[in-house]
Amino acid sequence: MDVTYALLCLLTVTSFLAPGKGHARAASDLDYGLDLVNDLLTNDPEALCKYVQCVNPVDEAACPEGTFFMAGIAQYGCCGACVQFRGLGETCTGSIHPQYCGGYGIYGQSGTCTDPWRKLRDLRNSIEENLYTQDNVIKSSWCGYNIACGGGRKCEIDPTARGCVYIQRKYDEARDSGFYLDYRDDYRWRPTCSKEGFFTEKQCKGPYGEQRCVCVDPDGNRLYGDAFPYQEELYDTMNCKCSRRVWELQQAGEKSVTLHCAPNGNYERLQCEDGWCYCIDPATATPYGSRLPEGSMDRLDCYNKTLVGSQYLRRCESEYHAHMELYDLMAFKGVQGPSTLLNCDADGSYAGKQCSVDSCRCYDNARNTIIAGLAGSGCQCARDIWMNKQLNINIEISCEVDSGSYKSVQTRADYAFCVDTDGVRAGPLVYQSAAGNLGCSAALLCQNGGDQKNCENACQGCTRDDYVN
Repeated sequence: MDVTYALLCLLTVTSFLAPGKGHARAASDLDYGLDLVNDLLTNDPEALCKYVQCVNPVDEAACPEGTFFMAGIAQYGCCGACVQFRGLGETCTGSIHPQYCGGYGIYGQSGTCTDPWRKLRDLRNSIEENLYTQDNVIKSSWCGYNIACGGGRKCEIDPTARGCVYIQRKYDEARDSGFYLDYRDDYRWRPTCSKEGFFTEKQCKGPYGEQRCVCVDPDGNRLYGDAFPYQEELYDTMNCKCSRRVWELQQAGEKSVTLHCAPNGNYERLQCEDGWCYCIDPATATPYGSRLPEGSMDRLDCYNKTLVGSQYLRRCESEYHAHMELYDLMAFKGVQGPSTLLNCDADGSYAGKQCSVDSCRCYDNARNTIIAGLAGSGCQCARDIWMNKQLNINIEISCEVDSGSYKSVQTRADYAFCVDTDGVRAGPLVYQSAAGNLGCSAALLCQNGGDQKNCENACQGCTRDDYVN
């Protein structure tokens, strides 16, 4: 077969996949072209995509309500599209799970993901290409995220789903059933989840009026960035886009990330990467204007001499970046370079917890002062005390003995309560006379979707009079 005819076949297939009436009826005329396509899919899938014209819109922002943008899912895996999954009660042929591997097939059947292309192939097989519509929506025969295809081939709640959506569901069930008691359970908070069921970048936890908003990864683990309601501007504008991006780059193997995040996890206006600087809107995380060499960053509209000075990199990241450059150079020459225990925050300053070979201590963000002799499980408590002093805020905080981490039970005035690792109230508010009854571990389980017994044991043996109104 000559190249010209091969291209003609490919273009014909592309036309077959484009939206419009009658394209499904042409399938019988394309058998020979499909053989060629299958051969390319097996041996050189990238070659096929050179001849496929993607149907617009092909980005997430253009997807209508109730659909999910998925890259490489349509038109033989060459294009992105908006996928509409089956909903509760609808007939189905399989399930999808945010983690993909093991989430395929009928509920109750196990699956593996040894083939890296399996998740895409299986998902494509569930998509009914002949239902392609003009707004680039393709319909899947699978149930959507966090619901499962049951034995009756109907989509139902997936009882095995955990994480953000699970906590949401358990919280709602407690409220709807009347099991949630305001005086006992007011510390429980409802997380914000993405469409796929992961934790969104920003989570505000704790009782109303006592909340602390923090930045987290998709599994809810703490990242750099937080704000209290009294930090009005930081609190109201917080989106954590920068902190999440730094995490993503680190997960991708970036050794030295030079993005600068604000204290609330947003982008700072001036950013420099690989010797080039640009401006970014913290509210939208969208770059704007020109990109200039780092030596000319002072010509950018977003440059602030007071904040930035003459050098973009700050003390900690400058030290870390220089070390990693030396490490990479030695690795290039076949020599194992020295490791470093230096720990920087996402704003370029020193992280609270800094370790040597034999111990870890808590420092201020300039690493000038030891604020806790031993770090314990972390330095959040010591850092919060240090920060409050800088802001002239007088709040009673208790850290573990010889540690920078929060003491699990805090007392203020006549009251006592449990806190989590961020110092947020994570248990019922009781009078100090009942402080010994607090079950902080049970309260933590209750918050994270535990059973009724966990919530009751958040204050073991407590009567209604032990709780503060």
